[in-house]
Amino acid sequence: MPTERLQFLIALYLDQTISESQQYELSQWVINHASDKELIKLLEQAWEERKENVRMTDIESDRIISAILKPVSSQNSPLAVNKIVSINRKVIWLKRLSVAASVLLIISISYFSLRPAVSPVSIEKNIEITKDFDVKPGGQKAILTLSDGSQIILDSAANGLLTQQGASAVIKLTNGQLQYSSSKIATAEVLYNTMSTPVGGQYQLQLPDGSKVWLNAASSIRYPTAFSEQVRRVEITGEAYFEIARNKNMPFVVQFNNGTEVRVLGTHFNIKAYSDEPEIKTTLLEGSISITHGQKNILLSSGNQAQIDKKGDIKLVMNSDTEEAVAWKNGSFQFNSADLESVMRQTARWYNLEVEYKGNPSKENRFTGKIPMSVNLSRLLKWMEWSDVHFKLEGNKLTVML
Repeated sequence: MPTERLQFLIALYLDQTISESQQYELSQWVINHASDKELIKLLEQAWEERKENVRMTDIESDRIISAILKPVSSQNSPLAVNKIVSINRKVIWLKRLSVAASVLLIISISYFSLRPAVSPVSIEKNIEITKDFDVKPGGQKAILTLSDGSQIILDSAANGLLTQQGASAVIKLTNGQLQYSSSKIATAEVLYNTMSTPVGGQYQLQLPDGSKVWLNAASSIRYPTAFSEQVRRVEITGEAYFEIARNKNMPFVVQFNNGTEVRVLGTHFNIKAYSDEPEIKTTLLEGSISITHGQKNILLSSGNQAQIDKKGDIKLVMNSDTEEAVAWKNGSFQFNSADLESVMRQTARWYNLEVEYKGNPSKENRFTGKIPMSVNLSRLLKWMEWSDVHFKLEGNKLTVML
């Protein structure tokens, strides 16, 4: 098979857009070229591009190879069956493909939906449920509360000038972003607006000073419609990503969770401060910021993360995974050895779900990978099936069965 064709099929497989005939073609190639260096080379290239380092067990390797070969095993061909039996006996061959298996675990959004079920009965139930009760992903949704208490539903509002708030014109741009265009005329009265996103909603905001804010689901930001003091101060709940316009004469302060403050001049950072999370996480992508919590103060430099637990203790994480921290802003779920409860909290916020557990979630259930937030819930659940976790969906209630 030409290299270009193989790369094309692998890309379709990873994007979960591969057709049955195309997957069969890929499976046939893997069978007939199991020892071909070209496959290993292509997968190693994908590995290096993503700079991941996760080792697979033989069991996991077996599962992934079985997933790739599934279309072949379903054919009524003695030749196909014989080849699969032969390959399954070649333990050495499976080990040689452990690198390939690791790559698929990290970058494939289709592996978990294609691998054979650990329990055929439970997976059959899951497939039936997701067909009948699939849930659409969230989208661009927010409510703007004006200084007089009136509200504007931003996702249904027309583009253009929405209202005037003091010295600022409030404009909805064609890309859905909300922008405050401040005039040079100073006003004595300080007006405050609040943007809030529901569960399953995200939105973008440009503040009067030109700073940009991305709000994740179930979050809010309160801000003045014009920055007229010596400090630019906003308050948030939930999660937000900031790109602050630099102004050395006017620091930018983000206040959250009962007095915790982040103070900056101009930089890019993400704050995750949901009340149901075990820690408040502030991740810095560029520049430096000062974090104050009670009597404690730390200076955070680029690429690092500060975590504040429920007791108020601060932990500094050097060289943190900044890509994972802002993946939501770029339209993806991304997990780096995330535990089940962490994954389900994000899932619940984006798909507007009530999550219930039958059994005790284990910290040993870890998830590593990336999948678009634009997929339906069923795709995400299938992505997770590998770890012997099964799901039951009734309305917006998702039961996690362990």
